Amino acid sequence: MDSKYWESLRGGRSNPLYNYATQERTAPGSTFKMVSATAGFAEGVIDTETEILDESRFTRLEEKGPTCWINPSSHGIINLSEAIRDSCNYYFYETGYRLSLNGMVYNEKKGIAAIQKYASLFGLDDTVGIEIPESEPQVADEYPITAAIGQSNNNYTTAQIARYITAVANKGTVYQETLLKEVRDSDNKNVLETYAPSVRNQVDVLDAKQWDAIHSGMRMMAEESTSFKDFPIAVAGKTGTAQQVTYRPNHALFVGFAPFQNPEISITTRIAYGYTSHNTSDISRDILAYYFGVNKAEDLINGQAKNVSGGSNAITD
Repeated sequence: MDSKYWESLRGGRSNPLYNYATQERTAPGSTFKMVSATAGFAEGVIDTETEILDESRFTRLEEKGPTCWINPSSHGIINLSEAIRDSCNYYFYETGYRLSLNGMVYNEKKGIAAIQKYASLFGLDDTVGIEIPESEPQVADEYPITAAIGQSNNNYTTAQIARYITAVANKGTVYQETLLKEVRDSDNKNVLETYAPSVRNQVDVLDAKQWDAIHSGMRMMAEESTSFKDFPIAVAGKTGTAQQVTYRPNHALFVGFAPFQNPEISITTRIAYGYTSHNTSDISRDILAYYFGVNKAEDLINGQAKNVSGGSNAITD
């Protein structure tokens, strides 16, 4: 390439030389809630039958505590699967609070230690192992109430969230990953070395009923999503919308897997400052449609760029 083109890449405002999937970190938003569900189950502060009343604003610690995204309305009384389906912040605020109790006394360090323990179990305290540069993840170290919904100072790359979601999909196997399949000689005849992912650890703290409750909530979420209406493959998913600063749009995320009963593929899509998780859900639907042969590439890649302005910074899911 000539120097002018090289400089346009180096100075381009979209940072075309920056690998967003492995180097950009943002809050995971509600895509983190399966970690909190796992922590709640494993520590015995909730079970599959636990029902919590969404009181809209969480006031156990302070009168002006954080609110559920549906505030001033409420999700009513819901269980864990329904809380994942509805992305009920209040249910997970309460879970984070219960994880923080020493008897009846709130202890922030106890709650954070629990969240860090189960985030680590899903590999979220480490890079995923691929052979290109990765940013180090950051598991929240303060405010377990908001950390439980993927806020506080949780920060991960898309690749790190993707590995965690693969473990959710397969019910507990966390992999050390690779981008390589094999190395061949210069004649392309002999395989010199082969590569494959290895098992990092197993998330062995949940029973079958608890895994089913998490998966059921993700399946119900996708069933009620307009993005997956009439989609012929059963998808399970979870949206996330995370606020970073008040003067820019929210980060938009979607995670999921398919087919629901026998997962073949997991997917993680993030658009930094992407306004709403509906955008990432639509993209994920198209990627899955192409993968499963529902649509051809030419039917999917036919849009035109649009100038978007405005948008809310409220954490919606």
